[in-house]
Amino acid sequence: MSTSTLALLIGGGVPACLWGIAAIFQKMSTQHGLSPGPFLVAFGATIMVSGIVFAIAQRSVAGPDSNVSWAGLRYALAAGLFYAAAAGLISFVLLRFGSPISKLAPILGCNVLITVLLGAFLLGEAETLSPWKLIGGTLVVLTGLGLVTTA
Repeated sequence: MSTSTLALLIGGGVPACLWGIAAIFQKMSTQHGLSPGPFLVAFGATIMVSGIVFAIAQRSVAGPDSNVSWAGLRYALAAGLFYAAAAGLISFVLLRFGSPISKLAPILGCNVLITVLLGAFLLGEAETLSPWKLIGGTLVVLTGLGLVTTA
């Protein structure tokens, strides 16, 4: 298996499956009356413990010279803020409106379009993208969104 294929599997396929499972547990937490605040506290505590485990594991692999970048930490905090706001809004809608996760998840899956567009324009990754494939992929994602949300 090539390195790029392995990277897509480990960094794309596995996390996509894990996020899908996490969405089911998020819905189950709201079905048991957990509001967004306590959900985010429990969710955040789990992420914190996971971060400590990853940091220890990474340090044992990379050695004690692995640095912490203050600029990187600021971006991580910003990412956490956006992620927490999104997770809180999802929990609120699941709890308050009883929305089915099966209808909400396809809309949430459109985050890839936002990531691709922001990556292309803000991070300068546009040169690595084929415009026709980007347009085609966007149409496929939006068509799938329409099909699933109206099922």
